[in-house]
Amino acid sequence: MAEAPPTVYLLYGDHELAFSEFVSRLREKMGDPSTADMNIETFTPIKFTLGKFEEVCTSLPFLAPRRLVILEEPTRYIADTRVKEAFYQVIDSLPRTTALLLIENVDFKSSKGKTPKKLSELIQWLEIHQPSAYIKRFELPHGSQFVHWIQQRTLELGGEIELQAAQLLAEFVNEDPYLTLQELSKLLDYVNRERSIEIEDIEKLTPLQRQSDVFAMVDAIGLRNGSQALQWLRQLLEDDTPLYAFAMIVRQFRLLLLAKEADLNHQDPKDALHLHPYVAGKIIAQTNNFSLDDLERIYHQLNEMDIASKIGQDNLEVSLERFVATLTCS
Repeated sequence: MAEAPPTVYLLYGDHELAFSEFVSRLREKMGDPSTADMNIETFTPIKFTLGKFEEVCTSLPFLAPRRLVILEEPTRYIADTRVKEAFYQVIDSLPRTTALLLIENVDFKSSKGKTPKKLSELIQWLEIHQPSAYIKRFELPHGSQFVHWIQQRTLELGGEIELQAAQLLAEFVNEDPYLTLQELSKLLDYVNRERSIEIEDIEKLTPLQRQSDVFAMVDAIGLRNGSQALQWLRQLLEDDTPLYAFAMIVRQFRLLLLAKEADLNHQDPKDALHLHPYVAGKIIAQTNNFSLDDLERIYHQLNEMDIASKIGQDNLEVSLERFVATLTCS
């Protein structure tokens, strides 16, 4: 008899691409995409209410064996003593027809690789109360580990890349997995998978020339210039796929958030960014156009857009234009 699948999945870490790929794999197991979409519900901190969460978790799936419920930042709810007990009760009484996916973003750089206290509590509770729980830590590789990740991904995509070329690519993309996959796709098409990707190929095809467009677009967003921001966004979308443009925008706001937090903590933002001084200087200047609350809200919004596009709930190009329009009108 086949072993019953978990009812609770807890993914935590700073590897957002790994999160997205895990969600995609779960979604594929749900069968027909048309019915799968009707059995997927995502809760964000802004959207969450305990009553709605319990209702969705206990509802039977529609024309499918299971329902997928995605909950972001679950430690927010166990931090609130008013909902903590009820929250745990919902998880403990999940029917086998529900797959609850908990996603907790953890900045391992700030925590020095340690698991935050509230998250440790959640992990311990799941280990004790949920024998059917699946718990996975996804940590973004850095340095030589990221270079090795590039080499492994290249093999998975049916090609090869020389070590020095992988090292150079890692520098160009600033260890961003999304940008890496986009660049690898172009590079493998260029060499037609008939030879290894070399340094010369990286230098020719991956100069990140569009970064200036991203800076211009974010400047326009900060100045609330909607027409200019949309113009730069459309320029990005003309040159590359929506996924590539989205990855570059996410990267830019991640860097802005890092720089802002470092500045507020009386640290040198350049030390937090680990970028060329010229690029770091431009990012630091852009932080003047955003408060920390602005950047945190934007970053959460980008995360919601990413999940919605991955599970087929929204068109990424349309949501990008809506995202820019909303920010410049607020």
